[in-house]
Amino acid sequence: MQPEQLARRILYEGRGLLAVDKPPDTPTSGRNLDDDDCLQYWLMKRHGGMVWAVHQLDADTSGVNLFVTQRRLVAVMKAQMARPSAQKRYLALVRGQPDWKDRTVHAPIGPVDERSLGICDKGKAAHSQFTVLSRGNGATLLDARIFTGRTHQIRIHLAHLGHPVLGEEWYVRPPCLAHPRQALHAAKMQLDDLELEAPLPQDLKDLMVEWEIEAPERLRAP
Repeated sequence: MQPEQLARRILYEGRGLLAVDKPPDTPTSGRNLDDDDCLQYWLMKRHGGMVWAVHQLDADTSGVNLFVTQRRLVAVMKAQMARPSAQKRYLALVRGQPDWKDRTVHAPIGPVDERSLGICDKGKAAHSQFTVLSRGNGATLLDARIFTGRTHQIRIHLAHLGHPVLGEEWYVRPPCLAHPRQALHAAKMQLDDLELEAPLPQDLKDLMVEWEIEAPERLRAP
């Protein structure tokens, strides 16, 4: 990643925090500190020292990704993200047309076999809320808010509802190959005194046009 490309993706920098609009197809962190196929590596190059990821986004998922430049701040920011007042909101393009406007899901997530996660009675509590923003021709744009942070939570809950994320290959059979990546974007994070927002990337804008989904007013360019 070129320095100027990374600079354009910085959403906030200060107080030991680095908030970045993570591009799709880029892991948050790598296998080790020398792995240049991740956002953490390039932030370390830019910062000239160590940075730590506060949370992980799937490689395919774009949007708000939070890092810190002091290790002690990892616990501080995780605690802020866990407060009831905090908000983590995503935009998801899903297959089909839900017969609901709003849906709350309480369904525990855990291992269903040696290799896969899914909804299971012995899993950890997982709470998501979905709201329809715009319907198209065979696909729908949803606002997704998560109150817990289980691995692949949004993807698993939406597949459970029968409306998998476009591009979902793991949690629906047959795989949904309607997009080269899961059409999921971490759009907004609200913490104590910090509001972070990442614009919808071009590939998802193009996907909305393809599926005839009209962009809600708040997503339209000024």
